Amino acid sequence: MRIFRRLSPTLKSISQESIVAIGIFDGLHLGHQKILRTVITKSRQHHLRTGVMTFSPHPDQILNDRAIKLIQTEKQKLHFFKALNIDYCLILSFEQELASLSGQEFALKILKQGLGIKEVVVGQNFRFGHRRHCGVKELKAFGQKYHFRVSVIKPIMKDGYQVSSSLIRHWLEKGRVDKAAELLGYPYEISGKIIKGQGIGQQLGFPTINLKTENQILPSGVYLSLAVIRDRIIPSVTNIGFRPTFNGQQPTVEAHLLDLTGRFYHQSASLYLLKRLRPEKKFGSTLELQRQITRDVERAKKYFKQITGQARVNPLTFSSF
Repeated sequence: MRIFRRLSPTLKSISQESIVAIGIFDGLHLGHQKILRTVITKSRQHHLRTGVMTFSPHPDQILNDRAIKLIQTEKQKLHFFKALNIDYCLILSFEQELASLSGQEFALKILKQGLGIKEVVVGQNFRFGHRRHCGVKELKAFGQKYHFRVSVIKPIMKDGYQVSSSLIRHWLEKGRVDKAAELLGYPYEISGKIIKGQGIGQQLGFPTINLKTENQILPSGVYLSLAVIRDRIIPSVTNIGFRPTFNGQQPTVEAHLLDLTGRFYHQSASLYLLKRLRPEKKFGSTLELQRQITRDVERAKKYFKQITGQARVNPLTFSSF
């Protein structure tokens, strides 16, 4: 997959025979997946290349001065696009110059002149142009004028609610990673590099890997999880928080691996959070904490024994892709 961060002749040589999905795609949830599946299906039908246009930073940060915690890192998002065999991804910097374009200027300068695409696929709630004044009705009108097709995808509903990135953030911040996974179509992933910790887990008899991550949403608590290291999937128990028993000052992400030992410093790893066991709490002594961790690990072993088949497959195969 080719990655571009600005319009260019090289990009246009690829995009002018393509069908492109446009959106923020934070989390790549079930609704996003429906849009991307449409792009892939249509590209095969019409023998076109596939593309994705997305934006950074999140437009709400510029337009509404809102601090948005993203569900995924850019690296995680691009990994999904690449796994789907998308031909190119254009990441446009959402600064004042782009934000000030009218809907017609966006359609003309970006879609027509900059990309020359054959078709655009967007969600039903897609908004664009200065202050997001335009929607799918205007996009279809511009498509007729500038000779590109427009496909609009209806949102996916779950339990009476529309699947959305904001709803997923809500569940993640409450620690309900199981509810978030229902909307994502796969377990929530925290990824990064394994770093050397303070050795507290080792002292307690439960050594951990410590993760340095760029993920912005770190839901506090103790979780059943799957760790992925060197393409190996390992059942684990993950603790996210400040380690209040030891008066921690900085948030940490650490996981006790249930059936793998060794040193993995500086290696890449991912933790897929499956279910919250309990909130993080301060214990009166290290002995109390040690007893609680023992109970957490026993619960985890019992859980993974019941789903042995699932625990040995790549968590991404849970996705509806």
